[in-house]
Amino acid sequence: MALLLGSLFVPIPVGADSTDHWQRLTQEGSAAREQARYTEAEQLFLKASLELERFGRTDERVATTLNNLGLVYHEQGQHARAQSHYERALAIWEQVLGAEHIDVATSLHNLAELYLQEGELERAESYYLRSLAIGEWVLGAGHPRLAFGYNGLGLLYRRQGHLARAESRFHIALALLESRDGAESADTAPILNNLASLYKEKELYAFAEPLYQRALVIRRARYGDTHPAVVLSLNNLANLYHVQGLFELADQRYREAFASNEAAKEPAAGLMGSILGNWALLTHERGLLEEAKFRYEQALVIQQQALGRSHRMVAVLLDRYAGLLRDLG
Repeated sequence: MALLLGSLFVPIPVGADSTDHWQRLTQEGSAAREQARYTEAEQLFLKASLELERFGRTDERVATTLNNLGLVYHEQGQHARAQSHYERALAIWEQVLGAEHIDVATSLHNLAELYLQEGELERAESYYLRSLAIGEWVLGAGHPRLAFGYNGLGLLYRRQGHLARAESRFHIALALLESRDGAESADTAPILNNLASLYKEKELYAFAEPLYQRALVIRRARYGDTHPAVVLSLNNLANLYHVQGLFELADQRYREAFASNEAAKEPAAGLMGSILGNWALLTHERGLLEEAKFRYEQALVIQQQALGRSHRMVAVLLDRYAGLLRDLG
């Protein structure tokens, strides 16, 4: 799950009914998006955009609404729609506010997250660095908001195989979010998760598990049990136990993740497909072949619909399913 940014400074002119209504719709849409109620969030942001028609297409509030819609589409995996909205928001903010404004940094960061997920690594790094440079100039080098950019760079460097550079960026991000009173910010959860995944990749399982657990506790406290972020944490813990051969613990976490996602108001299809694919592999390795066959078939249906028939994860599932069919004769 990407660490995406909304506009930091939302203008609220006084005495304009349309603007007041836009502000209320924007706040309600942001709350719905945070709780993964994406259909509701999209509708609220679209209504907010209608409130701004009289102000012209280059009003900075239009850019805020475009960015918010981009966030909704991005988090649902609709990357082309998200990119279009981010780029339109960026063009408006650069025109109205100038190239060094913090809202410009917001668009650059969100586009960087998108490019990273699309595998455009050089472009992603360029946008992360531009966003961070603006953030440091406007907010100061130690501002907590910069943690999002360092987390993104950590993911990028991990993707490139530069594990030491990735680890250092994750630690910088966590340090920026440290509270003086010892309280743990909810924004640390994705970074803890990413650092845990790095340690898992390095087979430092004893370091990875407590970080995954901390991320899960934070996310449950913030979102409840059925949010995609909680489901992702459960899935990641299951994967960690799986790779260590702790099959009972892994099975328990996969079941929790599946049940949590299924109980959500808007279940995350791609995430459900990932859980079922991972769970199918576990049951296959345990020799529960008929159960594994059922899980693989469920996962394939979901992932082909969510990702397309030519996606690499579909290829992985097909390969594993073929192996199961071979074992079944």
